Amino acid sequence: SGVRDGADTIYTGAGEIPAGRNDLSSRTGQQAASLEETAASMEQLTATVKQNADNARQASRLALDASTTAKKGGNVVEGVVRTMDEIATSSSKIAQITSVIDGIAFQT
Repeated sequence: SGVRDGADTIYTGAGEIPAGRNDLSSRTGQQAASLEETAASMEQLTATVKQNADNARQASRLALDASTTAKKGGNVVEGVVRTMDEIATSSSKIAQITSVIDGIAFQT
């Protein structure tokens, strides 16, 4: 009877092996599909990170260009201010000269 019980147990266990194998195969397939999705997501994330890095580099270049343009504009304004100061000085001298000429003309 012990041998028979052992044989029944072995028979029952052997019958469960295919179901376990099928379950394991199914779970392995699901994990493989999940890994493929994860790999695709990682590739997309990598592409997004690269694009963001490129955008940051471009923004940096544009900011540098804007800074350079602003400096040039500042230099132009400084030049205009100097020129206006020179014009004001010259205008004052012209007024003095005109006053002297008027004084001389009035005396004659």
